Amino acid sequence: MSKNLKTFDLFMLSLMIVSLPSVEAPKNFFLVGYLLTRIIFEFIEWKQRRIKWAHWDSLFLIFVLTAFLSTIFAGMPHLEEWKGYMVLLTAILTGWLLSRAQYTRENYQGLFKIIVLSALAPLLVGMYQYLIIHTKPDLQLYSVGHVNHSAIYLVMIFGASLGWFLSHFSLDKFKIKLSNLCLISLGILSLIFFISLIIGQSRAAYGVGTILGLLIINFVGKSNKIKLIGSISIILVVLFSIILKTGVIQKQISSQEVNDVLSSRDKIWNVSLEASRFSPLFGLGLSNWHFITLDHLKKSVEGRGKVFDANNYHFPGHSHNHYLSALVERGIVGLLVTLAFMILWIRHLMKTFKWATGTKESILLWSGSLSAWVATFGIGFVNTTFHHEHAILACLFLGIYLSYTRQYLPRR
Repeated sequence: MSKNLKTFDLFMLSLMIVSLPSVEAPKNFFLVGYLLTRIIFEFIEWKQRRIKWAHWDSLFLIFVLTAFLSTIFAGMPHLEEWKGYMVLLTAILTGWLLSRAQYTRENYQGLFKIIVLSALAPLLVGMYQYLIIHTKPDLQLYSVGHVNHSAIYLVMIFGASLGWFLSHFSLDKFKIKLSNLCLISLGILSLIFFISLIIGQSRAAYGVGTILGLLIINFVGKSNKIKLIGSISIILVVLFSIILKTGVIQKQISSQEVNDVLSSRDKIWNVSLEASRFSPLFGLGLSNWHFITLDHLKKSVEGRGKVFDANNYHFPGHSHNHYLSALVERGIVGLLVTLAFMILWIRHLMKTFKWATGTKESILLWSGSLSAWVATFGIGFVNTTFHHEHAILACLFLGIYLSYTRQYLPRR
């Protein structure tokens, strides 16, 4: 029974991963199927008294419970807080249940590779729609949608693909021959994903993606020569994008010319900071940010005896900041849980780094988890990075690496 469930949950998980950036309805069907299968498996383990609990399980549970409290005690109730909770719950459960799974080494490698390769087809379709037939106003992955959301997704994929390439690459053994065509293809794949960040014109994604690329190269590169060549390669691509005045560079120049480098994000953040006063402990409720109005802000500001100026605020629909989003929608409790999640994640990566660099199989999984962390919490300073597809992707990379280290990291 357990063996059949494990086979089925891997099957559903693989189909969900393939669907994640490409097709909406099948993705949701396979994701629900995977989560239900994993829950049944966990119930069987509990009945047989074989359940094991770790500090990461406690953190995931706290995340789920505090978000639930923010939903039932929402400062702006009866709006979209339950919808938002279900979106967050889906992502967190994906990472949590995956972190508790017990697969073979080959299974983890296979899942990682499916994640990276599954992004290529929707990316090429998105490029075709944007650059050739002009049916899209910007570069998007079909099921991910908005250009900034797609860019966040692609940053994670770029870092993971680069880690995959570097985990196998050695200058001493490299020769351009048939046996190395797969390695060459991996290098080209990484380049395509990096160039997609330029085409996508998300300045935050391009900047953080560049930093991530340099980090991966210097962490994963097997020799100083590879680290030097890799770093120079990324810097050259960036310089060419500046010299050629690509769209993302022109976007930055235009913003500077009109003295709006942050694209009104400072005014968006003013909305979040003021709204965080409405319900400071548990927040307004997940997905309720876009129900904040000028009247709400005016009442709050004037209630403190200050002068209200409507020009200081801007309403694009969400907070454009991962941390402020947590503060407004889940309150101080939610922000503290988010920060704990961020710190424990990077701590785990640092703690296992030396061990992970010992084999090419583990270093690529480590690279995927690092990429998800950097994209989520780096781009998170200027965008809302932890929801829908890119939250699920981040939790996939985290869950796979936690599950892998849970099984194969030597215990002291």
